[in-house]
Amino acid sequence: MANSRQALRRGQLGLFGVIMPGLAQVAPAFNLFFTTGVMVALAGASAPLIFLISMVGMGATASSLAQFAGVYPSAGSFITYITKAIGTKVATAIGVITILGYIIAFGGIYIFVGQYIVQNVLGDPHIWGITQIVTILYGALVVAPVVVGLKFGVRVTVALYVFEVVLLLALSLTILARGGANGLSATPFHWPGGSKDVLLAFSLAVLAFGGFEAAAPLAEETRKPRRNVTLAVLGAVLVSGIIYVIGSYALVTAFGAGRAAALAADPNPFHTAAHTFIPFVAPLITWVFLSSVTSSYVAANTQTSRVIFAGARGGLWTHTLAAVTPRFRTPAAAAIAFVAPSILIGVVSTAFTDPGTASGFLGTYGILGLIIMYLATNVALIVGAPWTSTRTPGCGWSPRSSAPRCSSSRSGVTCAPASPARSTRCPG
Repeated sequence: MANSRQALRRGQLGLFGVIMPGLAQVAPAFNLFFTTGVMVALAGASAPLIFLISMVGMGATASSLAQFAGVYPSAGSFITYITKAIGTKVATAIGVITILGYIIAFGGIYIFVGQYIVQNVLGDPHIWGITQIVTILYGALVVAPVVVGLKFGVRVTVALYVFEVVLLLALSLTILARGGANGLSATPFHWPGGSKDVLLAFSLAVLAFGGFEAAAPLAEETRKPRRNVTLAVLGAVLVSGIIYVIGSYALVTAFGAGRAAALAADPNPFHTAAHTFIPFVAPLITWVFLSSVTSSYVAANTQTSRVIFAGARGGLWTHTLAAVTPRFRTPAAAAIAFVAPSILIGVVSTAFTDPGTASGFLGTYGILGLIIMYLATNVALIVGAPWTSTRTPGCGWSPRSSAPRCSSSRSGVTCAPASPARSTRCPG
């Protein structure tokens, strides 16, 4: 059993608290601002349909994670699931690849945000090294809530996410209520065709859901984790998908379904739409973006620090990262070990190229680790499903290695057996 230096504080979060990191890490405003235009350039006005179909597809992956979380509620998240289903060596390899992928991808986003702040908040002063300095300071800012405490970090995430989503939905619903440029149209929900560009648009839409699994590593700190974490993982995909469909449909409508080229060519289409339909929101677009990316970072650092912590606790890497702070009971060492290399990679990359290019190639290569993790988790579900194949009403999913687990009932019921030899009667 883990000692006190390797034990997280249990029972801190309910359903609302555990679903928020997943919702925030998806960062809907960030993705709508910078992904929708590219998707429209690739697939025309059908971006809302692509988001809708992608939500259904990501729901399948979310279902895999949710089912694992219901059986193995652990801070190790996908590492625990893959270990149980496939084996330790594969889980270690996937864990290392995924964490390195996160570090590299986040390094690109850190330097992108640093450049964005310098240009849009500080007025682009021509001071040598200012982008790198702002990037380092921003990195310290988003790791601090993770170190101070889980509840504090979740509160920060909730506040930023609410600000982001309220303004995003206010803009979107206003555009739709006013009929956009040429009235509402069903064209955005028509299939765009079968070109390879459409497939690229789907890949962007799928990646826009990245981070929905943030609830899974918080299982050990959540009340009723088998229920709440499962609902949180599925809920993050559903809620984010709805926001994507509404937001992208509103943006296409704002420009007009027949003017997809104009939308794709606009460097800041949401600012243009806000200026036209709800002008007082236009100056806030910069802050909506920063709220989105900051809440996403706090959630991502919270999630990934737990995965690193659990891997160290399980002996997959150095035990130094399995320590928790005596005061806050948070895996501070794991959080810093995750954030510091990301910032370093982002800052150093600017020695070889400009921040915009650096963020592009770091994000592209880093995201491969996340894709590998999603694929491996689905494979783990197929080859080593941790539950029995039969479920009787009144019984929960039963791990193969233990006796059947039942929900409460007034009388005994017959459950799927842990061993195929005979059925087992669950106690009432």
